[in-house]
Amino acid sequence: MGLFRAWKGLKAVAADGLPDSVGRGRPDAAVGRGRPDAGRPSGAMMVGLIAAMAKMMGPAMLVQAPQRGGPLPGTVDDVLAPQDGSARAGGIAALGERDRAFDASSFIAFAGQVFAAHCSMWGTGDTTSMRPLLADDLWEPLAAALGSGFATGGAAIYSHQRGVPDLAGVWADRFYDSALVSFSVDVDLPYDHSKPLPAGILATEWTEDWLFQRSVTPGGDPMIGADPCPTCGSPRQVDGAGRCQRCRQPVPVLTSGWLVSAVRNHNPTVQAVVDQFVAGLREHPATLAMLPDDIVKLLPPGEVAAVDPSRAAALGLRGI
Repeated sequence: MGLFRAWKGLKAVAADGLPDSVGRGRPDAAVGRGRPDAGRPSGAMMVGLIAAMAKMMGPAMLVQAPQRGGPLPGTVDDVLAPQDGSARAGGIAALGERDRAFDASSFIAFAGQVFAAHCSMWGTGDTTSMRPLLADDLWEPLAAALGSGFATGGAAIYSHQRGVPDLAGVWADRFYDSALVSFSVDVDLPYDHSKPLPAGILATEWTEDWLFQRSVTPGGDPMIGADPCPTCGSPRQVDGAGRCQRCRQPVPVLTSGWLVSAVRNHNPTVQAVVDQFVAGLREHPATLAMLPDDIVKLLPPGEVAAVDPSRAAALGLRGI
């Protein structure tokens, strides 16, 4: 189920079934052809409808959510915020001291190749080139979506994406080299270009921020958790946020090379889907208990914590 169809489905559910604070503008939905509340499902039914919608659009959410993945455990703060020119130059210099072969121009070209391979995958169905380049938190939802048959449907449109990369930030910290790449994305859709798209319905231009990371100490295929904990020396046992259960310090991940660990998608159509879903969740908090962890991880952490703080903590949800 593509996001455009999911968005329309959510709009219909919101207008016809959710409380007036969500479905304003449709008075007939509340009165049901003259009978008070006849057209409105019960609260329990609405919880079920929202949960069912989430399951239908799950593959789309897993691979298109505004925030996917996250910085690897132990990463310095603010790696998903673009640097100014001076800070970026300093980061490039620091990384160059650690790796004399690093070249910013070559890295930008590499990032563009990764983006192109990711898009091509949706047209060919061949994932072999992408697995070594994605952190587990990005790969596993992608594999689930591909396994669901999502790629053979409307998702093939993603193969029409094109991205122009720009290096937005570089960091060299204790555990990782990190590089934030901002892509200017456009989609060459197979539609009549002489006719404008409905405003606010389907965006064909947006930006995406991709965080590339590699561990200072190489390892994994493509990644594996360090063992033992480098801080206290205890055997690797971590919580949902990657912190050692004994000393509460982050336990890093070892990678075989550069991996994409986090994506921020600034596509307004995608954000509209998530906003509509969150609106339903606010009105019907019981929905959260019916959603699988993979979907819950894609929701704004503050929204999850407000409904179920213990689940948010167990999943290690944090803003990226």
